[in-house]
Amino acid sequence: MIRLTFHDPSEKPAAQLQASDIRITGGVLWNHVDHGLIACFAGGFWKHRGKYYPSISLAGGCCLVFGIARDALVSDPISLFAVTGNVFRANGVAVAEYDEKQDLWQGLIRPLTWQSMRVVSAAAASALTDLSRPVTLNPWDYPGDDRGPAISSSK
Repeated sequence: MIRLTFHDPSEKPAAQLQASDIRITGGVLWNHVDHGLIACFAGGFWKHRGKYYPSISLAGGCCLVFGIARDALVSDPISLFAVTGNVFRANGVAVAEYDEKQDLWQGLIRPLTWQSMRVVSAAAASALTDLSRPVTLNPWDYPGDDRGPAISSSK
């Protein structure tokens, strides 16, 4: 289960909810089952239930997912995703920046641009991929660096 926490300007947790699937489409966070619209980005803050928060964290064993069911690219499990203002981080590493004018996420390490992504619990991630040919994509690994390929087949 993913614990989504909204943080006030002093970084203290202010509001919290749980879900197994958080969807991010442009500057909107939502959940299709339990929560509907969760938050939207405006002017450097995330608006949730009428209040504005500078940062959000998504904690628990979760994976970042790109693509559609059965044709998805899934990251390795990560313990913490965070969004501070318009910067998306994975375990503290800045991965992407949200461009509010274009309503797109721009990769900071890899030259990727995308409109939507999902953060799902690690337990739910296996149901999203074709197990006969799983592919892992970690947008925080630069292509061709010393740590191996950025996209690799899982074994």
